[in-house]
Amino acid sequence: MSYIDRNQFSATFDIAIIGGGFSGSLVTANLLRDTGTPLSIALIERRKPLGTGIAYGTRDSGHLLNIPAGKMSAFEDDPEHFLHWLADNGYRSIDPASFVPRLVYGKYIRSILEEARDNAIADHRLETFTDAAIDLVLDGEKATITLKGGKKISAAKVVLALGNFPATVPQPLASLNSLSLRDAWETETLTELKPDGTMLLVGTGLTMVDMVVSLAQRGFTGKIHAVSRHGLLPRSHRPTDPYPPFLTLETAPKTARGLLRRIRAEVKSAESQGHDWRAVLNALRPISQGLWHSLPIAERARFLRHLKAYWEVLRHRVADEIAGILDQAVESGQLTYHAGRIETAEDKNGCVEVTIRQRGTGNLLNLPVDRIINCTGAGNDYATITDPLVVHLRQRGLIRPHPLNCGIETADNGAILRPDGTASPTLYTLGNPRKGDLWETTAIPELRLQAAELARELLRSLKERISLPAAYSIAFRPAAPIFRQLFDRESSTYTYLIADSGTGEAILIDPVLEQVDRDRQILWQLGLNLGYTMETHVHADHITGAHRLRELTNCSILVPENAEVSDIDGYVRDGDIWIVAGQQLKAIATPGHTDSHIAYLIDEKRLLTGDALLIRGCGRTDFQNGSPEVLYKTVTEKLFTLPDDTLVYPCHDYLGRTVSSIGEEKHWNPRFAGRDREDFVELMNNLNLPYPKKMTAALSANARGGKVVFVMDYQI
Repeated sequence: MSYIDRNQFSATFDIAIIGGGFSGSLVTANLLRDTGTPLSIALIERRKPLGTGIAYGTRDSGHLLNIPAGKMSAFEDDPEHFLHWLADNGYRSIDPASFVPRLVYGKYIRSILEEARDNAIADHRLETFTDAAIDLVLDGEKATITLKGGKKISAAKVVLALGNFPATVPQPLASLNSLSLRDAWETETLTELKPDGTMLLVGTGLTMVDMVVSLAQRGFTGKIHAVSRHGLLPRSHRPTDPYPPFLTLETAPKTARGLLRRIRAEVKSAESQGHDWRAVLNALRPISQGLWHSLPIAERARFLRHLKAYWEVLRHRVADEIAGILDQAVESGQLTYHAGRIETAEDKNGCVEVTIRQRGTGNLLNLPVDRIINCTGAGNDYATITDPLVVHLRQRGLIRPHPLNCGIETADNGAILRPDGTASPTLYTLGNPRKGDLWETTAIPELRLQAAELARELLRSLKERISLPAAYSIAFRPAAPIFRQLFDRESSTYTYLIADSGTGEAILIDPVLEQVDRDRQILWQLGLNLGYTMETHVHADHITGAHRLRELTNCSILVPENAEVSDIDGYVRDGDIWIVAGQQLKAIATPGHTDSHIAYLIDEKRLLTGDALLIRGCGRTDFQNGSPEVLYKTVTEKLFTLPDDTLVYPCHDYLGRTVSSIGEEKHWNPRFAGRDREDFVELMNNLNLPYPKKMTAALSANARGGKVVFVMDYQI
């Protein structure tokens, strides 16, 4: 593995990533974690150090993350990764509910990049360029990037991980000199500051919050004014209990006003039952991108005009500690908020005379201030951004600024749309540039998933093999049956591989999205071609890998008959039979856990039970039209009538057990042994189990065969 700071000459790469903040670093790390064939990556970032970007490059220890540490892992498939890193790096006092300084999180991202670099295979090559990309041209499907220092980089694929651009200066302030007007993101913003002067912060969102904290840390004792059109402030976090889903993409109103009314009604109902409004908004999180997609573009524009400011302060909250600093500044009289518009601003007599037209009354407020700081947040209108790279991309027709004036237009896989509306095979993006398409696309839970998915897409499009070198591929002759039990630790899910080593025909039952790369590696090593993915039922605790596997292998997706699933290729019905390498695979309808559940009996010897029958247990019956009466009948009259030596292979086991038998379960399963139907029904109706933490996202995605159209995150 080479790691070179290349600032001397031109080079050609498989992938070039422009932007080395969180998004660019995570795409790079996910690519390097791949165990496939050689890959060359150029990572271009004008700032040092890598991995921090604007958000995590702060030097102020008082700037805290806006999400608790327990939800800030950089990897969707390893939710405690950040917590483990904190413990390993001397931050043992931090618990999952803590809000960590952002500069610490910047160190975490840098360590991820370094670890991925150090652990990558020898033929992977990562080269970093400390410079700004200022131009990009396409020659066919190859891109050539020009850096400010004059070097040129060619690549087959380019990721625009551009992050946030500085905010546009409000027009009334445009004529002020640079001493009077500063941008909140500039490193010199608070230099040469009168410690007892008067400050005006333009904007009352998270950037303003950072600035007040920075001023407090520097011992500023002067007066602070903060103004925005609505005068709204970010709310603080509070611990909440999970709130049940109350909207679906199918039932949600298709207007901004209708959504507002529906959510307000739910908040009112929830608060009358003792729930916090935050819990209601948290329940929307798994489908927020889907809701955005479902709105006509005119309604999205209406939302941006009238509701955006309210959504931002309710959705993007601050730690209690930070809220306390703001409250103390207000109570002491140091900080005053204003709702209104700046009418005029003029350098005069050593200060700036600012006139604000107050919201509601229309009265004019005159404020003499020593300095104005633009805290209006990120600039995201790609039709007006003046960054040289973006200007050239616009001029060359390589991007289409989004009609909502936020970001650029993209395809579902992150590919950038060309002027004719087709997806570019060369240019991709993630994060803030996708805001017009996804809306919720700037927080860590969204970005980490986008980074992982984009890395997989890049590897797929480069036709990379996630496997051993070709010499290790195994070709079996003559035909021999293959049976493998594979495990996903996070969801405790078993996936089953049934295959014919002679013909290469293979079936995967209950695949898991996070294990698609593992499954492909096994298929390739054994010389197999995936023909079908099959499900025992529509899962509520994990997302199936079926859709992703179909994208990668052209396999067919089969689900149980009566399952309400779209975008599939067919159904499995009771009594259906497949022959694989002489093995008979028979479908047995086993409803009860859900109303569309199938078990698979292999050669009368192995029974893949799904969740109908587990080792010393059974699936719950309190959602997805489950029924304890039906499940009892299924297990006792169908499964328990099979020979006692029939091996039982479940879909889940949380204690590491892999296999049981019908005889064992009849004798030792506490849900059934010694119980009649009435006892079983009473037991199941009083389990009082919490819902699976991924239930909303899993059911929504699995209803489309595993196609993820929004980002999953819970209770944030």
